[in-house]
Amino acid sequence: MVQVGAYADPAKAREARLKVEHAGMKTYTQEVQTKDGSRIRVRVGPFAGRAEADKAAAKIKKLNLAAAVLSL
Repeated sequence: MVQVGAYADPAKAREARLKVEHAGMKTYTQEVQTKDGSRIRVRVGPFAGRAEADKAAAKIKKLNLAAAVLSL
């Protein structure tokens, strides 16, 4: 999967999610507790393989967003 970001501000998470969805990718969010407080992860995937995830990450980076490929 590709993680777009982990946001403390729900509005920032929603903004990132909408940007990615307007580019044609399905997103999901996950709320987690960190040592710095609650964060909302915005992610895309899962993908069948690393190449597919890398392609999605490149597309996300063109939207001026961060994109980290994760293997879970």
